[in-house]
Order: sequence, then structure tokens, then C-alpha cells
Amino acid sequence: MAEPDLIYKMTVLSLLSQADCRLSNAQIVSFFLEKDYTDYFTVQQVLGELEEADLLLVSAEHNQTLYEMTAAGHRTLQVMRDKINPAIEEDLRSYLREHQIEIREDGALHAQYDRSVGGGYVVHCSYIVHGQVIVDLTMHASSLEQARTICNNWKARHEDVYMNLMDTLIQ
Repeated sequence: MAEPDLIYKMTVLSLLSQADCRLSNAQIVSFFLEKDYTDYFTVQQVLGELEEADLLLVSAEHNQTLYEMTAAGHRTLQVMRDKINPAIEEDLRSYLREHQIEIREDGALHAQYDRSVGGGYVVHCSYIVHGQVIVDLTMHASSLEQARTICNNWKARHEDVYMNLMDTLIQ
């Protein structure tokens, strides 16, 4: 039987592979904690080691750390998939089924801001479903507080923004 850290690593890669989208740190941790496989700190260690080994690509988007597999991660999973027992694979499928909507929505919504050269902040918000861009919006915010507020509200109000834009632009 494989050592626990190896099983955890392969489980993370399998989770990302089956989700077929980027997952947040919270979503990955949630799987391990809900299924009572290990603790938060072990998951963080495993994620760090996978990143160091270039098996995961890590990006930060406004208050979230997001993970996706690299090509090397996909190859590693193909070679080592037998290290994950069928019960864990079933738990992965079950978790993804139960959390499918929130995972898709979280993966589809992006909001981030950067300092603008001319002062203020450039805020970029997008909503992408199954690879199709629904809304891609970039705007200027005059203060850090405005930029943060826009990013925080995007998740809850993206559909309203889309509908208002459509109503305005098709009249």
C-alpha cells in the first residue's frame, strides 16, 4: 500500500482532473475534511509539494488561491492512478456531484484588480461557462476600496450586471 502523502497527492490530482476546472484551496480542503481523510495542515503541505514539483499551477485571484494541473500533473496521475483505491475515487465522484454547482460557479467567475499606471485601479471581471465567455468586463476604479467592493460584489451580482448590460445595449 502506498504511503499516505502519496495517496493524498494523487487524490488532489484526481480531484482536479475530474473537476475539469480550477479549484480553490477551500474546495480542495473541504473534500479532505468532509471525507475525514486528513487535516488542513497536511492538505496545505501536500498542495505545496505538488506546486514545488510543478504538478500544479497556482494562481491568486482576489482572496482565493486557485489550483489547476500542469501537463506534468496529468502525466503523473496517469502513471500513478493505481495508488488511489476505488473507495477514494467514489468519494471524489460523490463530492464533485454534490458540489457541482458551486464548483462550476466559482470556477466560472473571476474578479481581480491591479494598480493602474495613471492612478487608481483596473478591475477585471469575467464570467465564463464551459469555455464560453458570457461577460468580460474591465473598468477603472478610483480607489482601492472601490476595486475591492467591485470584486467582492461580482460573485453575488454578476447575473444582474449581465442582464442590465444586455437590456441597455439591445434597446
